Amino acid sequence: LTFLDSMAGEYEDYNTTSKDYDTGRRPVGLEVFIGAIARLMDGQLNKATVVDIGCGTGNYAAALSPFVGQITGVEYNSGMLEQARRKTAHLSNVKVIQGDATKIPLPDGVCDVVTCTQVIHHLVREDFSGLCQFLKEAKRVLKQKGVLIVNTCSPEQSLKCWISGLMVPNAGKIVSEKHVPLDILYSKMSDAGFTVNAVLTHCFQTLYAPSVFKDPLGPLSKEWRSLDSSWSRASDEELEQAQLEWKRRQKEGTTHELFEERNKMIKRIGETTTVVAYK
Repeated sequence: LTFLDSMAGEYEDYNTTSKDYDTGRRPVGLEVFIGAIARLMDGQLNKATVVDIGCGTGNYAAALSPFVGQITGVEYNSGMLEQARRKTAHLSNVKVIQGDATKIPLPDGVCDVVTCTQVIHHLVREDFSGLCQFLKEAKRVLKQKGVLIVNTCSPEQSLKCWISGLMVPNAGKIVSEKHVPLDILYSKMSDAGFTVNAVLTHCFQTLYAPSVFKDPLGPLSKEWRSLDSSWSRASDEELEQAQLEWKRRQKEGTTHELFEERNKMIKRIGETTTVVAYK
């Protein structure tokens, strides 16, 4: 049984929600990724080989494709995998394979760069063994000189910067507790043989596309809720209360206040964090 198998069903059905991800999610911090890769490669970006762990529907792979030499996306979920392959089929320097973040199906020293975005909270967390196994694997597939780029949320960012944390706080708390505290992440990276070089909190970029905030249905829409797995952890009662609250705000014309409150918090602590660590 793999680490990810043991997590099956803990979040939502990504075979289904993968169909909605491309309508509402976007690659955050792309400039940070490109800058870190350029530093590693002495400016020769087009020679970089990248392995994108947990590539999802291929957002980052597609966005990085024009800049780097070769990208291999590794995705565990079959629905996400299908979407990623469809999205990147026209990109000659991108291939997508199925695999587990804690047992990467690639040989040693195969790449210059490992990227991993919004994935590590899906790994078994009780003793951080899933995270440690991923870091061990990331180091293994990197060349002697390589860089690991991880985009994640701190528990505080997950709870305070997502609409779900405001509207279904019990569910938001459950998911926030799955996120790895940043000091623990830095420590585990160091233990695995990485040197943390840069940390950037994203205070002016969000994972959500602008269209998400213009959807009048908001949490009344299953497709809208599927963009944030916290909603899937809400009880029927908590979800019903959130939807009633949304309808009340619709009548009053105050739904925008929720987004304004969220945006103020994002500017204070950032919605996500990107960590750059060198081998």
